[in-house]
Parts: sequence; structure tokens; C-alpha cells
Amino acid sequence: MSRRTALAWVVVSQLAVAAAPRAAQAQVWSLDLSGGRTVYEPLPANDSANNLVGSVRYDARRGQWVYATAALPLGDAAPFWDGVGAGGSFSRPTSRLPHLSFGSDLDAHGFMFRDATVQQMGSGAIVEGIPFARVSSNGASIDVRGGWRGHTLSFAGATQKRGVFETGIRAAYNGAFGARGELRWVHATEGVFPFVGTSVAYASSSPVTVWASAGKWLGNGLTNSSWGVGASIALSPRSILWATAQQDAPDPLYWNAQRRSWSVGVTQHLTRLPTPLTPTAAAQPDGVVIRVHAADAPAGDIFIAGSFNNWQPQPMRREGNEWVVRLPLTPGVYQYSFRSSSGEWFVPPSTPGRREDGMGGHEALLVVS
Repeated sequence: MSRRTALAWVVVSQLAVAAAPRAAQAQVWSLDLSGGRTVYEPLPANDSANNLVGSVRYDARRGQWVYATAALPLGDAAPFWDGVGAGGSFSRPTSRLPHLSFGSDLDAHGFMFRDATVQQMGSGAIVEGIPFARVSSNGASIDVRGGWRGHTLSFAGATQKRGVFETGIRAAYNGAFGARGELRWVHATEGVFPFVGTSVAYASSSPVTVWASAGKWLGNGLTNSSWGVGASIALSPRSILWATAQQDAPDPLYWNAQRRSWSVGVTQHLTRLPTPLTPTAAAQPDGVVIRVHAADAPAGDIFIAGSFNNWQPQPMRREGNEWVVRLPLTPGVYQYSFRSSSGEWFVPPSTPGRREDGMGGHEALLVVS
């Protein structure tokens, strides 16, 4: 593996950490400050350097994000790098089958770095586009996916480009306890490399959130494992202390060495968060009921989408003068909105927990006790 490929993988890994959605996603601007070990030397594979990393990030309530990040070296051998990126998951339900939607996971990153050993600058970019078809219901979803990932890197007067095609299946459940599993195949010039992975997260009404992940390449000469663990605690309504540790396995896009890293940081929300709500609904065996008066809704069928179903609209049922849905929700805090058959998002003023969403519209908060 060339030195510039190893350097690129470091930047990719750190940018991925900066761009990863938070366990408790909200539509806010936030500032991350962290310190930790960055593994970046190609030989030996577990040499490391310490960096101080800062990121400014905006998370939209439907999963889109944009960020800028920079790493300052805490030693003579550590690299300096900075980057920007944007992306998210974009989807649209079908008109006749509301449980079926089509979309794409899209993201793009650009970065620059300075190698401390040879005192030279480098730059590059990473792009990913993975279209999918999704079937979802009551917080659970199954995706069939297939798309392209690629990167380019310019360093020491040379430019390197590489891309891989990826297919796979992903299943997920979103709630106070969330889980995701995936099986994917990376199609590279050297062959096809299968990978299986899983992750779980638990965010209860307490200030603590924990998560863990594990994965493994299954053959074709690539059998390394990856893992990650993390936890966060809310110090205040706007401040979160968090820590992560992970092992990255080689990826056929970069052919990096296996390496480990860790970081400890603080996230400060820069946007004023809403005042905590008192419980507005109680968990019931037959589900929490959400209602919309027909007079407050547009004509045609009405759908509901929120953090409880990965923002995938599901149909509501007309009962007299109301649109009604029963959701099997566990205790926790959920964001949601309504969608008309023409694609209009709305939240009537009569909806409990209604608030501005920061993008000129509204959303509703539902606190289930």
C-alpha cells in the first residue's frame, strides 16, 4: 500500500466520524471538539499520532447534514488536515404503495492535508451514491441497495483515482432501541468482497446513550474484522460528552491496513433547543394513537412520518371526522410530521407539541411515557 493511499484512508476515516449521524438526531447547528489517536502510518500498521479535532455541523431532521472539520497535530509526526462535506438519505414513497419508497444515500467530501514527514500538501475527494428501494412499516425497514463509491487523491505530484461498485441488503429498526444489519458485496478490480455487519444503539429517557457495531469480511482473501463501541451522556440540554473506540478493517476502495483509533469529545448545540415537554401520551399494548382533524388536513389521503419510522410516510386511516394512526411506540421522545397525497408536509396548529423545524416549517414532538 502506498503512503498516499494510507494518508487518504486516515482522512476518510476521520471525515466519516465527523459526518456520522448522532444517536439523538435533531435539527440543529452543533460544534464538536475532540481529541484522540489517529492511526495513519502505513508501516507498521499500528503507529499512531494524536490530534485535536474540531467540527461545525448542521443536521436536518430528515437525515441530511453538512459539516466542516479540521485536525490540529499534537506532535511533530501528526498530520494537519481539514475537510468539508454534505449528504444524507433522500427518499420518496410511491403513491399507490406508501410502504414502498425509492431513494438514494448521497454524500461528498473534499479535504486537504499536510504530511509532517515529507512536508508536502495533498488534497482529494470522496463521493458516494447508493440508490435503494425500501419497504418500511412501524419503524422497521428493509433496503435493497446498489451504487458506486469512489475517491481521488493528489499528493507529491501524482494523482490517484479509484472506484468500486457496491450492492447489498440492509435491515433496520428505529426506536429507543435501534438495530441495523447489512450484507453487502464490494465489486473491485481484484474481485468481489462480501461483508456482513451489525450495529445496535440504545437511547432511553435517561441522559445516557450507548452503541456498538461489529463487522467482518467473509472471503476472497479478505477476512478482517471491524468493531466499534461508544457512549454519550447529556451534561445539559445543549451539551453532550461522548467517547468512541473502533477498529477499522481494510476496505477494497482504499486497501488500508487494519487499524484502531479512539476519541473523547464534547458536542455543544449552537441552536437553542426546545423546552423539554411533559409526557403527552402513554405507551399502550395496542399502540399510541395520533389524530388529525380532517378539517385541518388537505384533501386526499394523509400519511405520517417521523423518527419512529425513519421518516418514511405510512398511511393514516379515516375514522369519522379524523385521520387516525396507532403506533407501537416505546417510552421516549419522537419527532413527526404529516404528509398529504400530493407530497405537502404539514403540522396543524392544533397538534400537541407543534414547533418550528428551523426550515420555515413545523414538526411535532411526541413524548411517550
